Amino acid sequence: MPYPPYTRSLRDGYALRSADVTGASPTSPVYLSFRGEIPMGTFPEKPLLDGEAIAIHTGGILPRGSDGVIMLEDTMESGPWIEVRKAVQKGENVIFQGEEVKEKEKILPLGSQISCRTIGILATMGITTVPCAVLKIGIISTGDEIVDSAIDPLPLGCIRDVNSWALETLLLSKGYMAQRLGIVSDQKDSLRSALYEAFEDFDVVLVSGGSSVSVRDYCSELFQTLPQPGLIVRGLRMSPGKPVLIAGISDRKKLVLGLPGHPLACMVAARMVLLPLLGRLLGYTSTNSQSFFPVAVHTDLAGRTGIEEFYPAKIYKGGVLPLPAKSGYIGILKEADGLIRLDENTETVRQGERVDFMPW
Repeated sequence: MPYPPYTRSLRDGYALRSADVTGASPTSPVYLSFRGEIPMGTFPEKPLLDGEAIAIHTGGILPRGSDGVIMLEDTMESGPWIEVRKAVQKGENVIFQGEEVKEKEKILPLGSQISCRTIGILATMGITTVPCAVLKIGIISTGDEIVDSAIDPLPLGCIRDVNSWALETLLLSKGYMAQRLGIVSDQKDSLRSALYEAFEDFDVVLVSGGSSVSVRDYCSELFQTLPQPGLIVRGLRMSPGKPVLIAGISDRKKLVLGLPGHPLACMVAARMVLLPLLGRLLGYTSTNSQSFFPVAVHTDLAGRTGIEEFYPAKIYKGGVLPLPAKSGYIGILKEADGLIRLDENTETVRQGERVDFMPW
């Protein structure tokens, strides 16, 4: 089905033949025979003849024979005549049948994400159900020091769960089905039980915390015991977010990621590693969500060679301003519009030089 399905007007005015009003102007108007009105929601059966004009509303269907619309303010009704004070080009104020989508044209390729940007074209084609690939994602927080966010007052030596809320919100905003699965203590058996229980209901399991090299961080050891392929990635050359673990179970089609416990590091890893990986699993054809743009930086920025670094930054006066942050920060995200990336070969960027910037 083509879109639009009919040739339609983009303005209130009169449908006409552009050849009939060539050279029309306020000082030399052209007079056309007024043929009435096209009511909204109706299809004009009779074609428009030479020298005729017919009133039409925005979104109305043009009659055969017409190829343009003169706006109402450029005309004057005078008895049986319409005085046209401006020339109209063919296609002016009109969207032609099939102009945007041709007959039998593919509207969404396999791997497209159904979102506010794509659902409109489906609706206009009358497509209200679409087979979709769906990933169910479970989120586990680990740590003896982690307590539920609703706990008040906060027990001494403890911190409230942040990462599961932030990860769930991020994933939901991207269209994924995500669910927080609670807090698990730093006990190997407890973590193993929680992980295998999550595998029963979820395709992807995220474990926040427990991915570093502490003697009580058991994720790496546990992921190594998973069936093939087991642990695939142990740490990445990125900062913050270095202690990322990636593992899987091929025959059960399960993916599990260990993400850093520090909130900023966790969210950077989620944005830069988790989201692209989930997109690949679903076969997304668009990479726009992972695009960086060259933007001038407002201050000197010192980097380290040999590691890819990410800095929260805000858009400021046509450039970006890096925000001082540590991997354990979380409130910094409310100030940041996105991330600056310095690749592993960049050591220092001077004020005014361009950096790669990616909006959240």
